[in-house]
Amino acid sequence: MDKITETLKSAIGGLFTLLTSIIGLLVLASVVFGEKAGMNVISNLQEIVNGFVGPESSLAGLITLVLIVGLLMKQNEKK
Repeated sequence: MDKITETLKSAIGGLFTLLTSIIGLLVLASVVFGEKAGMNVISNLQEIVNGFVGPESSLAGLITLVLIVGLLMKQNEKK
């Protein structure tokens, strides 16, 4: 059972690392190429953050943001 758990943790960690790398590359492409990049990743990220801390946000959104940042920090410490 422990081996299955470790395999699952490793797979999820690898997927998380891959997705965060892709997001970073898309943001970089948006900065370099502007609107020619095909999608506005930076605007989408701003909308997500505004959902957490914007004028229509709630305490639950703020707590969720803190948890997500905590998970990101924990993931970076493992590297």
